[in-house]
Amino acid sequence: MVSCSGEGSKMFRSLSADETGIDFSNDLQYSDSLTVLDFEYMFNGGGVALLDVNRDGLLDVFFTGNMVSSKLYLNKGHMKFEDITQQAGIATSGWCYGASIVDINQDGYPDIYVCKAGSRKTPADSMRNLFFINNGNNTFTESARKMGLDDDGYDVQAAFLDYDHDGDLDMYLLRNGFVNYNRNTIRLKQTDGQAASTNRLYRNNGDGTFSNVSQQAGITIEGFGLGVNICDINNDGWPDVYVSNDFLTNDVVWINNRNGTFTNAADHMLRHTTYNAMGNDIADFNNDGREDIVEVDMLPPDNKRWKLTMMGNTYEQFYQALDFGYQPQYVRNSLQLNNGDGTFSEIGRLSGVSATEWSWAPLFADFDNDGLKDLFVANGYRQDVTNLDFIMYGKRSMMGTPEAARKDRIDMLRNFPGIKTPNYIFKNNGDLTFKNLAQQWGMDDDTYSNGAAYGDLDNDGDLDMVINNLDQPASVYENQLNKIDPNEKSLRINFRGPAGNRDGLGAKVYVWQEANMQYEYFSPYRGYLSTVEPYLHFGFSKHPVDSLKVVWPDGKIQLVKNVSINKLMTLSYGDAHVLPAIAEGKAATLFNDCSDELGIHYRHKEDEFVDFKLQPLMPHLLS
Repeated sequence: MVSCSGEGSKMFRSLSADETGIDFSNDLQYSDSLTVLDFEYMFNGGGVALLDVNRDGLLDVFFTGNMVSSKLYLNKGHMKFEDITQQAGIATSGWCYGASIVDINQDGYPDIYVCKAGSRKTPADSMRNLFFINNGNNTFTESARKMGLDDDGYDVQAAFLDYDHDGDLDMYLLRNGFVNYNRNTIRLKQTDGQAASTNRLYRNNGDGTFSNVSQQAGITIEGFGLGVNICDINNDGWPDVYVSNDFLTNDVVWINNRNGTFTNAADHMLRHTTYNAMGNDIADFNNDGREDIVEVDMLPPDNKRWKLTMMGNTYEQFYQALDFGYQPQYVRNSLQLNNGDGTFSEIGRLSGVSATEWSWAPLFADFDNDGLKDLFVANGYRQDVTNLDFIMYGKRSMMGTPEAARKDRIDMLRNFPGIKTPNYIFKNNGDLTFKNLAQQWGMDDDTYSNGAAYGDLDNDGDLDMVINNLDQPASVYENQLNKIDPNEKSLRINFRGPAGNRDGLGAKVYVWQEANMQYEYFSPYRGYLSTVEPYLHFGFSKHPVDSLKVVWPDGKIQLVKNVSINKLMTLSYGDAHVLPAIAEGKAATLFNDCSDELGIHYRHKEDEFVDFKLQPLMPHLLS
C-alpha cells in the first residue's frame, strides 16, 4: 500500500496534452456581434463520448466543438491517443452540442449522433443534426438526412432506447428553443406539442429510417431541456425518460405506458425539483436496488457568492408559478432518493451535495471501487452573468442610444471574472451522505468544465475521466487506484444482445456479495451532452462476489455464479431464459384507508397571507 499523503499517491493524475496527444480545446471566438447577452447558451459548452471505434478493446474519445470542429481521438494504448478527425471524415462545422453513441445499423461498430444548435441568427440548415455511420475501417459516412434524423431545431442531446419493445432502437431527442420573452415569465404551460422547445420521439421503422411519433406518443410538453436520461424509474421492465428542464419549465418524468405512449408523472413522484436544471444522472447510489436521481443547478457553496449572485424568484413569484400549475423548484442541486413506492424524497442538503457552483455534468460511478457509487460534478461558467453588480449596474447604464447602451453592457461584462473553480468529486460515505475529495483525490484544477464522461481508458480496472472544457484544453484524468491499492477489485460487463439491440441497451444487472447488492441499468447517455463507456462497472470491497443476475429488456433472465472478477465479462442474450411468472400477493397491513367509506374528505386550505410584507426580517412564515 502507498501512503494516502503526498502528491504521488493521489487517486487521479491530470495528464497533459503532450502526454496523451489529446489537444482538443473548445475555444470560442468573441465579438461584439455575438455575446452571451444575445445567445443565452453561448457558454454551455460541448460534450464527450467514449466509444471503441475499431473494436480493438480500447476506448476512443470524441469531443463536440461549438466554434471549432469536433474531434475524434484513437486510443493507441498506455493513455496515448491519435487525432484521426480528418481521415475519419468526421470534422464538423457549426455549433455542435451533445454526442451520443449507438450501433444503429447493428453491424458491430459504434456510430456517432451529434446534436447541433446555434444563435438566433444561425440558419436552420446549419443546425441540422449529424449521424456519422461507422464504415468499419476508421472512417465514417454522414447519413442523418437519409435516415430522417437531420432535425434542424435547437437540439441538445439524443438518447437511444427500445421504447415500444419491438426489438430495434428508437431515438428520444432532447430539445431547447428560442422564445421572444423572458424564459422565467410565469405563464400557462404549453402542452400541445407545438412549442419550439418540445422534445421529439423518433420511431425506428426497421428499414434504416425513422419517423417522428412525438404527438402519437404524448411527448407534447414544452421545456428548455438540458439533460436527459433513460431509466426504468418504476421498475416495470419498460424504459422511461427523465428530462431536466432549465428556467421555469418543470422537469418531466415520462412513464412508459407500454402501448407506445408516455405519461408525465413528475407531479406525483417528485415533491420539488431543481430550478435551473442542467445535466442529470440516474443510478442506485445507496444499493437498495432502486434508481435514484441527481440533477445540478448553480448554487454557490459559500455565503459571499450567495450574496453576490442572483438566485431564484421572490416569494410572490414562487407561489404565482404554483397557481399556474408549475411544480415547486429551488435553485440548488437535488438528490432524489427512491422510496420504493413510486415517490422520491429530496435529500440533497442532507447528503451535502446541494451547492456546487454553476454545474453541468453530474455522474454517479464507483471511482474508488469500494462498492458504493461516488458523485462527480463538472462546473464553471465563462462570464458571470448572474453577478448582481452586473445585473443592477448594467440596467442603470442603459442610457444614450441603444448601440451605446449595448456597448457599455458588453464592456462591463468583460470586466467581470468568470466562475472558474475546481470540479467536485464526492466520495459516497455509505450513509446517504457524500464528502467532496476533489483536492485529496487530485482533481482540483480550476476549469470551465461542461460535458464529461467516465471510462476505463487503460483497461486497468478503474474509471478514468475525460472532460470537455471551455477555452481550455480538455482534461484527462488517469485513475491510479490500482497502483495505490493493488488489492482493489472490479468487474466490467459487456453485453451481446439480441438482433436489433446488439449492445443490450436497457439491460439490468444485479450483483450480490454476501448481504450486499449492487444494481445498474445499462444506458450510456448520462450527465450532460455526453456518453460514458459502453460497459457496466462494478467495484468491490473485500467480500467475494456470490452471483449476478441479468434482466434483459424483454424480461428474459440470466443467472451467473462463480463470477470471476478483475476482468471484462461478456453476457450473451442467448444464455438467458424465460422464468415462470410469480404471482404477486398483497401484503396484509395493520391499517387500511377507510376515508371514502366514512365520507371523510376534509382538506385544509391555507390562508393566503404573506407575513414577510409586514415583517421582512422574519426567517419563516408564521401565518
